[in-house]
Amino acid sequence: MPDTVPIVSGTKMVPPDQKKVMLWAPPRSLSTAFERCLSTLMDQGRNITIFHEPFTTAYHLGPERQMKMPLEPLKFTVEESKYSYAWVKQHLEQDFPESEVVFAKDLGYSVSNRMQYLPEGFQHTFLIRKPEKVFRSFNTLLSKPLMRLTRIKLADVLPQGWVFQEMYELYQYITETLGQEVIIIDADDLIQYPEEVLEMYCEATGIPFSPNMTVWGKGKDDLKRWHLSKRLLFVNSVVGQYDRAFSTRGLTKPTHHSTHRPTEEDLTGDTQLAIEVSRPYYEKLYEKRLIPPSLSGGQREEDVCSEADDAGEEHSLLINAS
Repeated sequence: MPDTVPIVSGTKMVPPDQKKVMLWAPPRSLSTAFERCLSTLMDQGRNITIFHEPFTTAYHLGPERQMKMPLEPLKFTVEESKYSYAWVKQHLEQDFPESEVVFAKDLGYSVSNRMQYLPEGFQHTFLIRKPEKVFRSFNTLLSKPLMRLTRIKLADVLPQGWVFQEMYELYQYITETLGQEVIIIDADDLIQYPEEVLEMYCEATGIPFSPNMTVWGKGKDDLKRWHLSKRLLFVNSVVGQYDRAFSTRGLTKPTHHSTHRPTEEDLTGDTQLAIEVSRPYYEKLYEKRLIPPSLSGGQREEDVCSEADDAGEEHSLLINAS
């Protein structure tokens, strides 16, 4: 006779060992690639429900959006009227009686000033990345020809605390107000030790682990299976936000590194400011991360991946689909 029985919620039966996990991350942090790793569980017969950036949709496109749209003429084309914070919370808290895992990935700043809407019953986890890499990647994104035409700057699309302050405030809320431990992993560790980091994360959250998580199917297949805003997907696809994550087939340890290292002169003033402001918050979170077994003493491999340019490093990380 089993020790546990399914939880009855309304007329539905929820598995007693169902795991509900939120992953909070900065933008440009390989979080969508990480999300695709978990999505492989569907291909292995696991029943997993994945939400892609619902609070980010509310933050940027919803009726209570906290950021003014940088291109006002697009307002009525891309706004998501149903994505209020209360609606997102309710949507995440609904019953998924057939799912072993309910997983949601979102940007950490998206619940700034709205933390009362965090969904109940979820374990909160963080994926962090060095501010230098996050904002250099953003700098590269905004330097693309289409984005240069719009003249959009970092300050037009990111919060006042440059992401990492908001993430640290979220960490404090979860640990101090909710009384919950936050599981933290770092993108550099994920790059160097993908299988180890995935296994550590799965062990800490109760999500089933498979060594095959680092090999993905087609990006369009994942998009069909995820719960997401098609309008957010449209906006991010147009600006190239998902170019690598959805055009590639896997995650692997890099075998080479770029010799080009951007100088401060390569970066805009707000990019340099964002890096400077964010670094102390990142360091506080970094100290609390899970440490891969292969990384003795928990020290960074600075010479390996700290200063490599973003494009070269991510190309090494993500296996080309062709």
